[in-house]
Amino acid sequence: MTRSSTATPSARPEPESHHDVDFAQVMFRRADVESRRAAMYAAQAQQEGAAGLSGMERQARERDAVISAVVLVQASVEAFINWTHIQAGHTVNSMNFKDRGRAITTSAAILNPTATEPFAWETAEDDFFTELNKWRNFLGHASPTSRNWLRDLLVERGEVPPGASDSQMMELLTAPLAARFVDTALTLMNRAAKAIGTGAPFSNGAWDAPDELAEPPLLEDPAALRSLLRVTLRRTGFLSLPADELSRELDRQRAGQTGLWVRWRPGRRRRPGRWTVKRG
Repeated sequence: MTRSSTATPSARPEPESHHDVDFAQVMFRRADVESRRAAMYAAQAQQEGAAGLSGMERQARERDAVISAVVLVQASVEAFINWTHIQAGHTVNSMNFKDRGRAITTSAAILNPTATEPFAWETAEDDFFTELNKWRNFLGHASPTSRNWLRDLLVERGEVPPGASDSQMMELLTAPLAARFVDTALTLMNRAAKAIGTGAPFSNGAWDAPDELAEPPLLEDPAALRSLLRVTLRRTGFLSLPADELSRELDRQRAGQTGLWVRWRPGRRRRPGRWTVKRG
């Protein structure tokens, strides 16, 4: 491996260069939340399918959550690696993700000079970085090169046929893939943190609040509904909403008897129309 640095294993960073904020923890926590949300959407899609519905909307939300998880996992891993270099005072001139990842061997030697053996990524871990980086580039860039790199990898692994379309590759973005990426990153980064002795585990603070996984319907909340209608009124001009009708339908919504949907009813003879809330 070729890399350029301004630090050596014997050079410990001065106190004023010390940096103790690992932003990887923030991004990993969000990746974990998105992975769990993907699993929730996948389960909902299955339930809809069992009820004879298409489940397409839930599947779309699952894929959105998976995309977010993959991008955030890659960002968190890269942030952890960069944070380790900062801790060591080790400047890696290459901006390539894989080069900076391999250069962690030097930073580990600086931070933990008494280690019995040098820290380095195992082959399987290095392969994971390749897979993660190619997925991230595929999702984050529109270049044919990024798409071809991922396609070649997936064909080699037998996950898609030769000449697979972008859509065929996107079909692999499922909740299990997001969970695998999150779990693998957690294992790898915690192993590195322990070996390097940085004192900040990758998962520190990576808890999920219950409300981050819940998805309450917007129109069940009267305050949220009023806010939505206020925005609509500002953009469309003067309208009226019968309060008694809204209250009645909200009561039915809470009782699980009906959903809510808003319909524009135009007035006659150029009179202003009104928003009405009807049974769903």
